[in-house]
Amino acid sequence: MKKYILVFSFIPLLSCTKEEIGHTKSYLINSTNHNIKILPYIGASLDNSASKTIPPNSTIEVYAADVRGKTIDPSFGTVLQPYDSVVVSYDDVVKIPHIKFNLAYSGMHRVLFSSNRSISNQNNYLKTITSETKNSIEGNFKYTFTEQDYLDAR
Repeated sequence: MKKYILVFSFIPLLSCTKEEIGHTKSYLINSTNHNIKILPYIGASLDNSASKTIPPNSTIEVYAADVRGKTIDPSFGTVLQPYDSVVVSYDDVVKIPHIKFNLAYSGMHRVLFSSNRSISNQNNYLKTITSETKNSIEGNFKYTFTEQDYLDAR
């Protein structure tokens, strides 16, 4: 009887597998000499809780998460997708909206979601895997603002 109890007590241990997990971080890099603000909007309302400020020539971490599964997704771009638009402001003077597919916007300067410069499009982030094991992965996403972005906004 004791043998059966001993055998059956090990069966659950044999069927256990370690859960796969991912660790992800997203960074915004400001390679310009301008102060940049990220201002996400839903309709006409600014979501101050999701706003970010990046000083000139600096990098900030804007998102970090532990995710189920062996993946480093999502990036900060994915986090921004529920917003109608994200206005990028340079020195609180020059502003350019990064807009979604269905948003009507009559201004001349804008960045469409399909553009390779849209901050809301995860495909525009440089994806880097920093370490990987059988059951886990770590990595990050980086989006870099360039002087050309500032010039295009003007």
